[in-house]
Amino acid sequence: MAFVSTGCPTFQQGGATAVLKRARGHRIATTRKLQGLPFGHYSGLTESGLAAGEVFSPNGTNREVIEVQVQLPLGIVLAEVSGGIYVAAVKPGGNVDLMSNGKVKVGDRIVGTSAAFGSATWPSLSLERVLMALKTRYKGEVTLKIERAGLAHDIYEPKVEGAADIAKSAIVLSDSTKSDLEVQVRNALRSFVELRSAGLSAIGTLTFLLQRSAELLKKYTKEKDRAISVNNLYGRLKRAGVPLDNKIYNLFMIAYINTKAPEKAISIFQEIGSPNTECYTSLVKAFRKLNRLDDVRATKSRMERNRVPLSVITYNTILSAYAQSGDVENVENLFREISARHLVPDAGSWNNRMNAHFKAHRGRARLERVRDFYKSMRLGNVAPNKFTFTILVSACVGCGELNLAENCLAEMVDGGVQPDTFIYNKVMEGYADHLKYESALTLLEKMNAGGDAPPNAYTYGQTIRACSAAGHEEIAHSLIDSMQSRGFQPSAHVYVNLLRAYAKRGNIVSSFRVVQEMQDAGFDPDVRTMSALMHACVESEDGALAVSVYSRMVQLRMNPDVVSYTTLIRAYGKRGDTEMALRAFNAMKKERIAPTVTTFNALIELAMRGGQTQLALEALREMNDTPGVTLNRRTYELLCNSNCFENCPRDYVWFLMDVLKALQESKMYGNGQLYCELLSACSLASDAVVAKTVLEHRRTGVFNISDKDQALARKAEERAAAISRSVAKLRSFV
Repeated sequence: MAFVSTGCPTFQQGGATAVLKRARGHRIATTRKLQGLPFGHYSGLTESGLAAGEVFSPNGTNREVIEVQVQLPLGIVLAEVSGGIYVAAVKPGGNVDLMSNGKVKVGDRIVGTSAAFGSATWPSLSLERVLMALKTRYKGEVTLKIERAGLAHDIYEPKVEGAADIAKSAIVLSDSTKSDLEVQVRNALRSFVELRSAGLSAIGTLTFLLQRSAELLKKYTKEKDRAISVNNLYGRLKRAGVPLDNKIYNLFMIAYINTKAPEKAISIFQEIGSPNTECYTSLVKAFRKLNRLDDVRATKSRMERNRVPLSVITYNTILSAYAQSGDVENVENLFREISARHLVPDAGSWNNRMNAHFKAHRGRARLERVRDFYKSMRLGNVAPNKFTFTILVSACVGCGELNLAENCLAEMVDGGVQPDTFIYNKVMEGYADHLKYESALTLLEKMNAGGDAPPNAYTYGQTIRACSAAGHEEIAHSLIDSMQSRGFQPSAHVYVNLLRAYAKRGNIVSSFRVVQEMQDAGFDPDVRTMSALMHACVESEDGALAVSVYSRMVQLRMNPDVVSYTTLIRAYGKRGDTEMALRAFNAMKKERIAPTVTTFNALIELAMRGGQTQLALEALREMNDTPGVTLNRRTYELLCNSNCFENCPRDYVWFLMDVLKALQESKMYGNGQLYCELLSACSLASDAVVAKTVLEHRRTGVFNISDKDQALARKAEERAAAISRSVAKLRSFV
């Protein structure tokens, strides 16, 4: 017995019962397929049937034959029973229902149809022949010869014998040219309810319903915003009393987790009678999504208590929960437990172990740990996957080891693992961080050449950042046009990066042009934009224009941030307006905006440029007392400015000694720049006493001289020693 549809049917009230009561028959020992309709509509070949089993062949007496002319598509379901073709359902509102005036009913036998060509009528010897005729005349008018029995018969639901026979195919005609899983599930569910209501077995229908529901759930799982759809499907199945097995429950849990509703997955688990390993694993995933580590531990204990075996996938899911928080100790314990339970760690196990150490360490230590695990993984004959290389490349990029990152990409391709856009973007970040704009452009060209890793908006953004930071803002600007031509809209951050590149060079005209382009793209200027414009003005030595931009920012009711205030202080410094610069600094503190080292450097630069050395020392002391602020090389460079003491080298020596004293008061070291500058100043002032003191300070650890300054320090010491000898000789003459 096989079901097919010549439309998109919906059972009439009692239709399922009628088709099962309109024939009487004798039992035959043959198996037939129950195809996927009337529980949905298809085009082409059906993807699966319902069941295979023994059926009853109908016979009847007092039969009458009528002819009906109907337009295609018909809107009926046909069932083949022991060589006879019967109407199994009539779609309300379909062509047969409307045009036959009720002459075609459920249980009627189709004994003839219009031939494929011409006006002749073919006998309905087989379902395939009927379908061939109907499909050939599709969209036309067809004649149906119908035989109606005077007695009712019984057709029973067949017994399910083997799942292997379920996937047989039959040709189907439908109102729609596309398969719609949601319609199939809805129709199957309606059929299931009607069969149950009639007190009939619905095993075949149930099999089809669960199969299509599983496919629909997998579809929802790939669509992130379908939690409501998943919820509706679950509610309909439960209200209809559909018995769900662990497989379906687990699919619902996975669908809820992937549609950002892990709480629903947890509630589903509570309804499962005897959850299996897969269901417990999904429960762990839900708790992991919610960052509920205590519940992850409790679930593992519950599995052990209930003697539910933990699979490698279960362990990997638990490992990933700990790895997210960098809990190395628990990750290592669980990893050892996998082998202790006679399971074999797979790539997922190793990846979680690597990821835990990646989260827990920084810099060189992170890279060394990740590489060690990668080597152990290869020695254990575990093939790395895309996630393995993503962790490895990220560690390399984080340490600035871009050559190693490139080697990883090459090894990845050699191993048959194709890099995706995400991993290429990670490398692109490294190029941008280290100003390797040429490498960034080469990688972008490679991604644009085709393949499985096309560039996205982030790729272009990082390439633009690389070019901008390397001082090639014109190339960066042209990339925005290229980006837009490929359908990507630059973000505000991309425009700001380009604006900062122009600002760094003091290119006011191009800076204002970028702001105009931002506005044309729908981005209103914000604090970052205005601060970058101020920076452009300062770098072009136009402090007045920078102050004007700041005033405009205030008019637009923008709240200045630390960058805005710092740039404003620099702008007043360009004008030599110390009073207004100090007002801006005090206003900043009043707004509870913490100054940075750049802010203090701006004050020191202003003071040293105006010869206000005491102000510079005050700024230095306040800087030392500010939490989270540490002197950088730029600070020492500004303080070691002999221009303020052109004709007074000895005063310069004492000023630098005051700087050293201020550092010592804060229990800080002088660096190599200050040490070399002090010795050089002593040489100019012929001050052997202070030079000797400075040399002694170095021996006692007052100075911390980096490798970068060692060579300069030796030369400064040689000059200081020469001065000391000259002074000693001069004193011997006296």
